[in-house]
Amino acid sequence: MNYKVKWNGMKKILILIVTITILTSCSNDDHISNQITGNWKLIEAKFYGLEGGSSSEGSIDYSEENIIYNFQSNGTLVVSGRENAGHTNGEYEYFFGEDHLGGNNEPKILLVKIDESKWTYDLTNDKMTLGKSYVDGINLVFERK
Repeated sequence: MNYKVKWNGMKKILILIVTITILTSCSNDDHISNQITGNWKLIEAKFYGLEGGSSSEGSIDYSEENIIYNFQSNGTLVVSGRENAGHTNGEYEYFFGEDHLGGNNEPKILLVKIDESKWTYDLTNDKMTLGKSYVDGINLVFERK
């Protein structure tokens, strides 16, 4: 029996198994976190809710302002620029990933937690929306800077 041929075949199988294991063990967390990491310019705040028993909706245009939300890869959000309807200037802890929006009986969705406050997340046409409209709150609309 030729052991050299047998060993070369086993080496190829071993390399294939290791490669498959590495590829399948990698998660989408890096890809997901890259969706939000970086500088985002606040361009609009949209308000939803009830005021005095009647429906109240409106918005503030921040497109001419330089309000930046910097989502850093270490889980720190730095807000800078003019005061805005979302967050005051400063540093916040954030989490971006799948979690329960309400109770544990609800399915997990992709969301952003900023200092334990949960925001829905949407990325459409290069605009990111962080939302609280699910509780008659505010939606913040950003564009990548």
